[in-house]
Amino acid sequence: MTLKTRLLVISLLFGMLPIFVMVTAGNQTGLGINREFHSTMAIAVMITVLVALISPGLIRHWFFSNQVKKIKEFCEHVKNGRYDVLLTVPNERSSEGNENELVDLMRDMNWMVHRIKVNESELKQAVAALEQSKSEIQSQKKALEEVNAEQLVVQHQLQGRTRELKEAADKVRNLLDNAGQGFLSFGEDLKVTGEYSAECIMIFNQEIGAAAVPELLYPEDNGQQVFLTALFKKIFQEEDELLKENYFSLLPEELQLDGSYIQITYKLINHPVDPERKEILLILTDITQQRDMEKKIQEEKNVLSMVVRAVTHYREFSKAMTEYQLFCQEELPDILFSQESPVQKLSIIFRAVHTWKGTFGQLGIHRVAAGLHELESVLAKLRDEKQGNIEQNELVACFARYQPETLYNWLEQELEQLKKILGDQFFLQDETIVVENCKLHQLEEKVQRLLAPCQAKIFIGELRRLRYKPFSDLLNMFPEYIANLALNQGKEINFSLTPGAKILVDPIKYHDFAKSLVHVFRNAVAHGLETPDERLAAGKDVLGELVCNIANDETNLIVRIADDGRGIDSALIRRLAVAKGLCDEVAAGDLSNEEAVQLIFADGFSSAGAADQLSGRGVGLSAVKQEVEKLGGHIEVDTEVGRGTQFTFELPLTFSGDQEFDVCRLGEQVLIQAKTFLKEEFGVLSQEISKMEASSGVVNMRNISTFIDIKGTFAGRLMISADEALVKRLAECYLHEAAIEVTEEKIWLESAFSEFFNTTVGNSLQQLPDWQEVIDIGTPVTIWAEGASARYAKADIYSWVVTTDLGKVYLSLISFMRKDGDEDGTCISC
Repeated sequence: MTLKTRLLVISLLFGMLPIFVMVTAGNQTGLGINREFHSTMAIAVMITVLVALISPGLIRHWFFSNQVKKIKEFCEHVKNGRYDVLLTVPNERSSEGNENELVDLMRDMNWMVHRIKVNESELKQAVAALEQSKSEIQSQKKALEEVNAEQLVVQHQLQGRTRELKEAADKVRNLLDNAGQGFLSFGEDLKVTGEYSAECIMIFNQEIGAAAVPELLYPEDNGQQVFLTALFKKIFQEEDELLKENYFSLLPEELQLDGSYIQITYKLINHPVDPERKEILLILTDITQQRDMEKKIQEEKNVLSMVVRAVTHYREFSKAMTEYQLFCQEELPDILFSQESPVQKLSIIFRAVHTWKGTFGQLGIHRVAAGLHELESVLAKLRDEKQGNIEQNELVACFARYQPETLYNWLEQELEQLKKILGDQFFLQDETIVVENCKLHQLEEKVQRLLAPCQAKIFIGELRRLRYKPFSDLLNMFPEYIANLALNQGKEINFSLTPGAKILVDPIKYHDFAKSLVHVFRNAVAHGLETPDERLAAGKDVLGELVCNIANDETNLIVRIADDGRGIDSALIRRLAVAKGLCDEVAAGDLSNEEAVQLIFADGFSSAGAADQLSGRGVGLSAVKQEVEKLGGHIEVDTEVGRGTQFTFELPLTFSGDQEFDVCRLGEQVLIQAKTFLKEEFGVLSQEISKMEASSGVVNMRNISTFIDIKGTFAGRLMISADEALVKRLAECYLHEAAIEVTEEKIWLESAFSEFFNTTVGNSLQQLPDWQEVIDIGTPVTIWAEGASARYAKADIYSWVVTTDLGKVYLSLISFMRKDGDEDGTCISC
């Protein structure tokens, strides 16, 4: 029923009702018989009907026509997609606050259109964001460069596989970037607060409200729970920000829960209600897929690396295959069943396995190197457990799982992969006549036994030089690398490598240094040499010059790398060093130009504005300096702005660091100094010293423990832990029987133990000058954690226990050293 019809019915009803009442009343009073009365009523009825017919239209026109018209026009605009229209709402609010319902409706319609417009804006922003993301993804796809036409044939064969791996890695990285993270926080009671993200439930597979954080992270490791509890309490109590950061560094950054790898990030935050209180925020990220994909990608990279090295270093590769086959099929069985003692056999086999492990590691045959590392660990365990009392059957039993056929089968499996990629014809190249490395070792041993020491030294030196190769051979990959890099940079470069005299070096010793020179060449191309337009503007030849000259004097290898590019601006270096916090303005101003240029070798220094595939992270030249210092050499830099730069590396051809750093030697020296210090300064006698095996990367502790981080050429951590009675003796001696408050006793004990260990490590480094020059020791941090243990899954751990008159002392050296691509530890030696 329309509004007009409803008004008509109402008007008739209310108009006829009084007439009906009057007629009824007139009949009751006797007026019904009066004709004039009936005429009057008839006229009234006619007037009432007429008014009823007219009034709905008037009422609707008076009250609604204007608003309804506006509403109708408004709705038409909205239906056509216009959301900028607005209904003009009359102000008809009465003093009582009542309002016309139609006006109220118009207000609601205005609000409705406003919300539609807002939502439309948000949808447009979302669509724009999606379009931008789509554009970024498309630009990333276009960023893949085509393989250079001059690359080796093998690289063409591997091009498709490399692209697939890159796309797979990008997909995984995109998934990881958008993966959910777990967020939880806790206070000094170490219990999870009420708010945490839903991802935490997925990670821990349970509701974690009010749960103790150490128990959540290590549900089945009581020792690690005790260790974390002590660390968290120290962090909440410590006021010194530097020490607080040191305690944070001891917290685990990654753990395994139900087979998943969880990455943990810690942040100290203010309590949301009470700013005086602190909480620790844990950010948990499931990186299981990342680890699995990294493993697969690493395996693919290892295969690619092996293929490239087999192609570019075929002679060394072929030689290794031949010699390893001879070792597995003839030499190893001969050694096992020779007339030598089991101890001597073990020593010979151990050295051979260790050498082969390094050889295959350099050739990129990582699976064989990993298998040999496993065998080496078995042999080392037998050697350490038996302490020279090895039986023949025990030695033979070690090779029950490592038969000569098994050892050679590892290599055959790798060769099958090469055949699939390169074809069977690849292995039919010309043969090379070689002298087996093992024969050279046997000849050296005979020389040592049969000749006088002075004669033996001369002959052995000559024999060892047979294994040397020209230093220029270690740089034979750089010309192609520089050419490709220059092409990508849009620069024209003439690179020349002048080997000079045939300078023979031990390739193992100088490999890392030669590899690190990539940073010098990369900086010369990316930063040193100008673009063709810039060179023309500077009046230079379009073709930039980059020269590597190799020379030697009587005792030193000299490598000079020079370019005719921009040169190094010492003033710019000073500004960058100040901006990066390497020194303050006063110190920078006091530096000479030569000293300022040396800042480019500082760790963290970079002249690039942002990190990319070429530069910007500030680790390149610092790595070169570390390798030079490891070899006992030094660097000189000659530069002139606008004329170019020359780096001169002077390295001793014979130097005191002929042997690699022996990690155990540092730990043993600390052990000796601790024992001596306890006896001479504190009167504590050591009764027994023994070596402990670190089970599954776990470091056990006594009552009180102190940690010292080591940085530099060696990266690791030293830990000493002792019983409380021993630490009290140290504190008493430091205090000279001075009285201390009971409430301060714990602080004094911590300070005394930290001072003891700091002095011990310092004394140890004085006895190891080769270590002292290349490492820095951090600030000691001490915690109380009886029965605690710390877990280091990706570290090598060397531990000793000292039994004294006042309890036990645990000493552990935790090595974080891992070479690139060495996830299985196949390149680590001790």
